Amino acid sequence: MTLSVEYFLSSLIATVAVIQLAAIRSGLLGLLFSQNRLFNSITSIVALVIPAVLFFTWNARNPTGIIEGAQQAGLFSLAVLSAGSFTFIMSSLVNHPKFTPPVGTIVNGIESLKQMTFFQAIRIRYWRT
Repeated sequence: MTLSVEYFLSSLIATVAVIQLAAIRSGLLGLLFSQNRLFNSITSIVALVIPAVLFFTWNARNPTGIIEGAQQAGLFSLAVLSAGSFTFIMSSLVNHPKFTPPVGTIVNGIESLKQMTFFQAIRIRYWRT
């Protein structure tokens, strides 16, 4: 595996883990991969530790490998965008049967993810009939 791919995957895994931990903390059930908060917390922490170990042992494992600053910034930005997209898609697929969109008052913004998935919120916001 090349250094660039390793950096991208490590950043992607770490970013997904941080998004999951933030969703647990803020109660955004529509973004969680599992509705069991303990299981989700443990898997997110493990998924955060693995890239951290890879980052801190980078020079010991790759003595001559260098990723330039611009390339590193680009890979990290791509990893963050990919992690957000992955989280929105996977959480919507996993949680779709668990949530029914509210009938009464609809909460807009990120608070809507406490009651529904990302794609349900988008559908209600833009394609409501």
